[in-house]
Amino acid sequence: MIGSWRRPVTASLIVCLLAAGCGPQLSKEQRLSNQQGIPSNQGQAANRLKSEEINGKTTTIGLNGGFIRMLPQGRVEMTIPTVTIGGTSYVVGTDFAKIVGFLSNWDQARGVFQLGEHDASYELKPGQTSALRDDETVALKEAPILFNSQIHIPVSALNPVFGKDFSFEIKDQAAVAQATDWAVSGAINGPLEASTGAELDFGDDPKDSFQGTGGASAMRLERDPLLEASDAVEAMKGLEGFSGKDDMAVPVLRQVDMNALLTRAQRYVGVNYEFGAAPYATSGKFDCSTFTQYVFAKSGITLNRTARAQAKQGNAVDRKQLRKGDLLFFYVPGKFRSQKTVGHVGIYVGNQRMIHAAPEPKDGVQITHINNLYWKQTFLAAKRVSS
Repeated sequence: MIGSWRRPVTASLIVCLLAAGCGPQLSKEQRLSNQQGIPSNQGQAANRLKSEEINGKTTTIGLNGGFIRMLPQGRVEMTIPTVTIGGTSYVVGTDFAKIVGFLSNWDQARGVFQLGEHDASYELKPGQTSALRDDETVALKEAPILFNSQIHIPVSALNPVFGKDFSFEIKDQAAVAQATDWAVSGAINGPLEASTGAELDFGDDPKDSFQGTGGASAMRLERDPLLEASDAVEAMKGLEGFSGKDDMAVPVLRQVDMNALLTRAQRYVGVNYEFGAAPYATSGKFDCSTFTQYVFAKSGITLNRTARAQAKQGNAVDRKQLRKGDLLFFYVPGKFRSQKTVGHVGIYVGNQRMIHAAPEPKDGVQITHINNLYWKQTFLAAKRVSS
């Protein structure tokens, strides 16, 4: 009698073990991306790590099933789920931003969704069939919408608006794009390096007429550039608000007292950084491009709205011939792009330092030494917009 039930139970146990241990065991993200499992080898369980090695490791991002898959040679594949509302396909704006590596912000006062790296390169407005990309208006086939208190971007808008950064393909109710992870080997607050004349070193132009001149305020900047936040706030009292003009072309190399400009810029050290910051007069904050725009406006020079647009202004300068007041442009590593694109801007203050508004290495307006591996590797260009 005992033997009559032992064999069936044993057989069932063997079947269960085979089903649980010998079949390919994949993560939820791997199943969603249709990856291949590694079959059992000589009766041993499938190797999930081996599967990730072949198919790429996946990381879930957002609340709607989006994920990133790491591919060979620093490539990444981003999968953003789509939702259909009223017959139109959309992606959730906040999930889209997280997956592609953008910061985002909902500007309540203007009813605008902003995306970008260290400033708002893109703006979309629910119900509006146009979007803003840097200082360029892009026509949309379909307008973004607000649904369940979230902005939804139509799939038809992805390539027209974001095509310079990514190329999206629609697969199985998802928007899929491949790009490159432009990582760097140095930390943003890594050790400074000696200037040896190496290819990536920064250098000052010995012909800079503002080098070592400009009176007591300029000498203070050279000697001790960092102010306490409380002193900076005190220095800001009584200053005029930002004019808000951002559409005029910059005058060609207008003469500006750069020591005076940098002394003014220094007053804002310690002011908080905020992505997509409204004009300083109303927000009391800056992002990278609103800071440069504000500082130069005080000296009569109008810069474009975003870092990318500002990079199109002025004359190109070699990294070894920098002068005070030159604009420095960098890409933001760890973000997934089809190419290295401008994501940050600062103002050169001399002696391998810049003043800029950023979320790191500190939060807010700060003066940073750029003679380390991080800034050397992420540097893209320098532009001179005044003489």
